[in-house]
Amino acid sequence: MPHVLVFAKTPYAKTPYDRWLAGSGVEPVILTTTEFAAGYGHLPHVHAFDDYDTNQLVEKTALRLAREHAVTAVFARAEADVVRAAQLRDLLDLPGQRTASALAFRDKVVMKDHLVGGPVEIPAYRALDSAYTALGFIAEHGYPVVIKPLSESGSLGAAIIRDEAELDAYLARPWRGASEIEVFVPGQMYHVDGLVVNGEVVFAHPFRYLNDCLSFRANDWVANLPLTPQDPVHDRLLKAARAVLAELPTPPHTAFHAELWITPDDQTVFCEIASRTGGGMISSMVRHAFGIDLDKEWLYAECGLPSTLGTPAYRPTGALCIPPSNGVLSRLPSGDEPACVKEVALTGTVGQEFHGGVKSGLFLAGYVVGGDTEEDVAANLENVAAWFADRAQWSPAPKGGTR
Repeated sequence: MPHVLVFAKTPYAKTPYDRWLAGSGVEPVILTTTEFAAGYGHLPHVHAFDDYDTNQLVEKTALRLAREHAVTAVFARAEADVVRAAQLRDLLDLPGQRTASALAFRDKVVMKDHLVGGPVEIPAYRALDSAYTALGFIAEHGYPVVIKPLSESGSLGAAIIRDEAELDAYLARPWRGASEIEVFVPGQMYHVDGLVVNGEVVFAHPFRYLNDCLSFRANDWVANLPLTPQDPVHDRLLKAARAVLAELPTPPHTAFHAELWITPDDQTVFCEIASRTGGGMISSMVRHAFGIDLDKEWLYAECGLPSTLGTPAYRPTGALCIPPSNGVLSRLPSGDEPACVKEVALTGTVGQEFHGGVKSGLFLAGYVVGGDTEEDVAANLENVAAWFADRAQWSPAPKGGTR
C-alpha cells in the first residue's frame, strides 16, 4: 500500500486525513504536535513532538519514516512545514515542491527578488541585517516603514515604524531572527486564495479583510469577506495573483494565499504570498462558500488521486477570528450562537490564562458566518463579534501568572 508522509500541524477535526483518503489505497503517516496527537490517535502511524516548529527531531523522524514506509508523497499545509517538507522531497527525490520553490514562497526577500521588474508593483524593500541598514533605508525612503520577519506568518513580529521614537523602541528590542524592511503601503488589504493542480490555477477567489491583519495587537477581531464578480477590484486582484504565481517558481500542485493592497490612489501593490492554504477560518469559509475543501483537493493532487473538484456553487459566506484578551477566561460563549453562524471553532477552555493576541491566524473563537448577500454577511460578522464580546468573561490573571 502506498503511503503519504503528512506534516500535520492541525487538529484532526480540521484535517481528517484518513477519512479523506478512505478507499484511495493511500495510507497517511502522521507527524504532529503533542497538542493534536490525541485526535490522530486512532491511526496506526502517528508521531507527536513537543516544540514542533523548532524541534529538529521532526525532520529526523520524517526521514526515517519516509524510508521505512517508502512514501510516494509528502504533504505539508502549515507555514512551519513548507521548507522542511521540501527539503525532504529533495533528499529523497520525491515529487512536489522543492526547496528553491519553498524559499521563494517563505522568505519575503527571496520572494520579492523574483518579482522585481515584473507585472505587479512591489514596495521598496531590503534585507535587514543591522541597525545601519534600517537607518540607510529610512534615509532613502522616509517614514513610515514596516519591519517584519523574513519567514513568519500571521503578521507575527511585524512592526510599523512611523518615526524615530518608534524606531528606537524597535531597535532596543528587535526581532530575534532574520528580518526585512520595506516602505509602508497605505490602503485596503485583500487576499486571493486558490489552488494549483498540474500547473494550472483551478480555483481562485479574492476576499477583503475587515479590520486588518494587525487587529490582534489590540485584541480585536479580523474577518474575511468574499468579493462578488461585480466588485471593481475583483478581476484586478485575480489577475495580479495569477501574475505573481507566473513569476515565482510555483510547484505543480499547491494551495496559495496571496495578500495585496489597493492603495488610495487605486494602485494594486503586492504584499506577500504563501504556498499553503490561508490561516484562521479561511479554509472553512471557502468550503462553506464554494463547496471546495482546498486542503483535501491539494492532498489528492499531491498523492496523484483524481480530483473531486466540481463547479463551485457560491453562497455568500465570511470568516471571523476573535483573539483572546488578557487574563483568565471565566466564560466562553458556546451553544447559543446567532443563526447566521455556520461553523464554530473554539481553541481555549474556561480557566485558561491568556496574554492577548499572538498573530492574526491564531484565535480563541473562530466562526464561519452566512447571509443572503455580501452586505448581510459583513453586518453579521460584526454582530457575531459583538455577541461574543457581550458574553465572554475574563478575570484578572494571578500575580506572577499561571504559566
